[in-house]
Amino acid sequence: MNQQTAILPFFPLSIFLFPGEDMPLRIFEPRYKQLIDEARTLGITFAIPFVIEQEIQEFGCEVRLKDVVAENEGGHMVIVVESLAIVEISSYNKQLEGKLYAGGNIRRIPCDDPVISEELVELITSYKDQFDQEFLSTSSATHISRKDLIIALNLSSDEKFKFICMPDAEQKEGFLAGQLRYLSMIRKQEALLGDDFGLN
Repeated sequence: MNQQTAILPFFPLSIFLFPGEDMPLRIFEPRYKQLIDEARTLGITFAIPFVIEQEIQEFGCEVRLKDVVAENEGGHMVIVVESLAIVEISSYNKQLEGKLYAGGNIRRIPCDDPVISEELVELITSYKDQFDQEFLSTSSATHISRKDLIIALNLSSDEKFKFICMPDAEQKEGFLAGQLRYLSMIRKQEALLGDDFGLN
């Protein structure tokens, strides 16, 4: 995407997706049925501002309509959206002109920075060697992006939002290292439990 800023429709939710991740959503409110109808016919994208305790936060994701899985006569739908970008919410308008839904200005934020910490690279290598050769299999050995690591770690929406709010690379990679250590500990415990069951 060349344009870093845009005016997009908003669909605030308590979900946070990194580019490439997708998520099923249920659509039943008239304003969001209108939004999804326009996404279907016009191919527009929209933003999902992240919501914590009913408060819209400063970051979210830009998504596209990937699929309409089901639809009934009343217009209720189950859809799948795919994230295209992380966005910063610059302004919020409760209702865009001539529309039922909200919208506002966004700024797209790059999130494909490579992992630079040697410690984190070593942790990734160790995890792959010990537990899962397919972990980060889509990344090259010379370029592991933080985005790919976040997706591979299967972080919660709250954890992803926390990561995006961190001010610098050192803090972000320290956070990811902690998550990977925790995952390694879980896998070790699972292996020990498996050994115990095998002995009985």
